[in-house]
Parts: sequence; C-alpha cells; structure tokens
Amino acid sequence: MKKRVFLLFVMAAVLLTACGGPEKGETMGVYHQITGVKPEEVVLVLDGNEISAELYCYWTAFNCSALEYQLNMYHDYGMYQELFQEDGSLNWGAEFPAGSGMTLSQYAKTMAEDTIFFYAAIENLAKTHGVVLSAEDEAVIETERQNMEEALGGPEGFENYLTEMGLSRESLTRVMAVTSLLDGLIELAGQQDSPLYLPEADYPKYLGYTDFLFFAVDADKDQEQARKEAEEIHQQLGQAENPAARFGELAVQYTAEGRAMTDYFYTPGSMPEPFEAAAAQLQPGQLSPVVETESGCYILLGKSLPEGLERQPEQRKTLLENYIVAQAGQYQEEMEVVRKGDLTSLDAGNFYQDYLKYMEDRAVENATAILSGKENGASES
Repeated sequence: MKKRVFLLFVMAAVLLTACGGPEKGETMGVYHQITGVKPEEVVLVLDGNEISAELYCYWTAFNCSALEYQLNMYHDYGMYQELFQEDGSLNWGAEFPAGSGMTLSQYAKTMAEDTIFFYAAIENLAKTHGVVLSAEDEAVIETERQNMEEALGGPEGFENYLTEMGLSRESLTRVMAVTSLLDGLIELAGQQDSPLYLPEADYPKYLGYTDFLFFAVDADKDQEQARKEAEEIHQQLGQAENPAARFGELAVQYTAEGRAMTDYFYTPGSMPEPFEAAAAQLQPGQLSPVVETESGCYILLGKSLPEGLERQPEQRKTLLENYIVAQAGQYQEEMEVVRKGDLTSLDAGNFYQDYLKYMEDRAVENATAILSGKENGASES
C-alpha cells in the first residue's frame, strides 16, 4: 500500500476545495463546527504518537471524498449501481465490498484509519532511526506551501482554505513532512551500516522483474482459446534453437499489439498470484510453463534482477520504497492504539455528508453576502 504524502494532500485539495471562505472569527474550522471537538484535542495515541481531532477529521473527509470520486467514475461506466440512490448520491449504508458484511461508511472509515496509522508508523520509524527534516527538506516544504498559496490566490485565500479544511499550518507541515521522512528511511535502507539495510539477496521480495507474453480472455476469446493459443506459442518456443532469442522476437511483435512486456518491473502483490509464483521460480533465460489466470494466459521469461537494476538504476529506489512501506505496514499492525474521547467512533458517511452540507451552506451564505454587498454598493452610488 504505497502512500506518497504530498500527492495525497494535493488530491485532497482538488477533491475537497469548497467555494468561499469562512467568516472572520471562525478560528476552529469546519470540523469543529460539525463535531464540536476542538481541533487540537488528541483523539488517538499510536505508540506515543498523538493524533489530533483535526488530522483525524481531515483524513476521514479525504478518504470519503476519494472513495466518492472513484465510485462515481465507475458508476459512469455502469458499475456499482447498487451503491447509488435515486438522486445520484452515494448510499453510505450500502454493503461494500459485496459480500463483506461491511457498509460503505465502515469501509471509508477503515481507509481513513489505515492512512492515519501508516503515516504515524512512518513518523515513529523515523524517530526511532534518527531521521529528521534537513534544511533542504524544510525549504522544499516551504516552496510547496508557497506554490499552494499562489494557486489559491494569495495569503488570504490560503488561510481561508486552511480554515475550511480545519487544518492549522502546523498540521499542514506535518502532513507534507512525511514524504521527506519516508525518503530518509529509504536512504537508510540502502546503507550497509544501517539497521534498516536491505541485503541484495532480499531484493526479489520487494521488486519483481521479468518478460512476458500475454494471451487475454476478452470478448473475442474465451479461456480455452487463450490457453490453446498460449500452448501453441509455448511449443514453438520449446522447439526453437534459442528459445530466449525467439521469445524476444515474439515480444517485439506482441508488444506492438499490447500483448507483451519486456524489462517489466512490478511490486510483489500487484500481479496475479500464479504469475508471481511462476516468475519467482525462473532462472534468467528460462521459460515458464503456460500460466493461467482469470484474465488470460502468460508465458514468462526469467530475468536477472541485478542486471535489470544496473540498466534502470532508478528502479532501486522503488525497490527500497516497497521495502520501507512493508516495514511500516508491519509496524503499524503492532502499534499500541489508545483512543481518547468518542470522535473516532463517528460514522464516516454521516460525517462526510454533514461536511458537504456545511460547506454548501457556507458557499450560499458567502455568495449571498457578496451579492448583497454589490447591491448595496450600487444603491449607494
């Protein structure tokens, strides 16, 4: 589960930006208006790492918004019709995923807490291993903040936006800083004298590398036909004088058709399980048997990961990032969790609907005030 923090914050800004700013004197922010919980109140303690109400609400609203956005896209293609009400809004009480016994609201809350726990794990691991923000990191964060300020129309627009989001400048900086902390942990993973060092022998656990031909199941080809085509090609390869060279020739042809990939790096867990199991068994230059999955059949050619990393050294950071993310994921499962107050028992769907209603009402009030001001100005003139 990769999470690049500033990317997520930018996504949240796009998804959650509302029209108009708050009235003067509203210093507690939108979440305080909805929940009555002060933004600085600690609602979670994760191995001693305190999570404030404003951060908890922020990530809950973000995940609800992201989920709503994704489901609406699928809905436009005729999927997940059962999750929508007649007026086109999400039914947060509907079951999701199907057969899980979980509501969409519960699913969103789980997403939000996974995000919070993951970020806390990165912060805690950074503290444990002495990773702190450098002057360069702080300069990058300040530059990004200035870019946001410019995009929001200046200092006043930026302050209004933070208040709408219920975020203090300190919380914004904390959210943005996790990217730098993650990068610091990744750097340690590549240093031999570090307790986080990842030996090269363990690289295949965190990055896969192979070539493949793919025979898809689609509207024109069922599983049996895909299997037959794959078996015919596999037989040709087996009879070739140089199977690896013949594979390369076919890969050039099939890549143009969207049915092959060469020098393919992938994160373990991202490909079908039979694909990954077969790839893990191959020596460089060795052909796999025909590998069947629900989407079609594959023929794989084993590759040398060290050689691949020499050709594409930028993939090494991806590998080390996968490793640190896995370490953070394991650690977050073991963290001591202390909940304070009752904010973390909120219904995520109801909270999000209250958020949208509050911001809609605020936009109407602001628009009315602007129009009223214009009318007053016109009458005075």
